[in-house]
Amino acid sequence: MSNPETADRAVAVRRATATDARAIAEINVTGWQAAYRGLMPDAFLDSLSVEHRERAWRARLESGTDAGDPAWVAEIGGEPVGYLVSGTPRDDDAGATAAEIYAVYVRPDTWRSGAGRRLMDTAVDEWWRRGATTLLLWVLEGNRRARAFYEALGWVADGSRKTYDMGGFTTLEVRYRLKR
Repeated sequence: MSNPETADRAVAVRRATATDARAIAEINVTGWQAAYRGLMPDAFLDSLSVEHRERAWRARLESGTDAGDPAWVAEIGGEPVGYLVSGTPRDDDAGATAAEIYAVYVRPDTWRSGAGRRLMDTAVDEWWRRGATTLLLWVLEGNRRARAFYEALGWVADGSRKTYDMGGFTTLEVRYRLKR
C-alpha cells in the first residue's frame, strides 16, 4: 500500500549536493524521531539538532569526499523526501568486494511512497556497477519496519550482531547482507 498523498507522484533520485544539507539534516532528525521512538530514549531523540547535522552534511558534501562514498537524494515533485549514503564497509570481515549502506532515511510523511526503494535500487545498481559482489547494512534489532523493508528487497540477516554505544545508552544492531 502506498501513501495516498504521494502515490501518484514520481520519485526521482539524484546525487546529493551541498545545497541538500539542510533537507538531509531535517529528514535525518525526523526519521530518527519517528523510526526510533520506543527503541531509544525520548530525551535523546528530542535533543537531536537539525543545525548540528546540517553543518556536518554541508561540510561532507562541500568537501567532495562523497565520490567514493556516494550520497543520493530522493525527490517527489522536486522536494527532497529521502537520502541514502553508502561506501566502503566498516567491518573487518566484509571482504574486498563489499560495500555498505551506511544510512537510508525517508521523511515519515512519505513512507511507502517508493522513495526508499528507489534509493536502495540506485545504490545497489551503483555498487554492482563498481564491481561489488556483496552489500552490507546495519539496522537496530528492534526496528521491525526497516527490517521488513530490507527483507522485502532481498536482504538477509547474516547472524552478525553488535552493540552500538550512543553515549549514555546502547542499542543492539543486526547486519544484513545482499549478494549479487
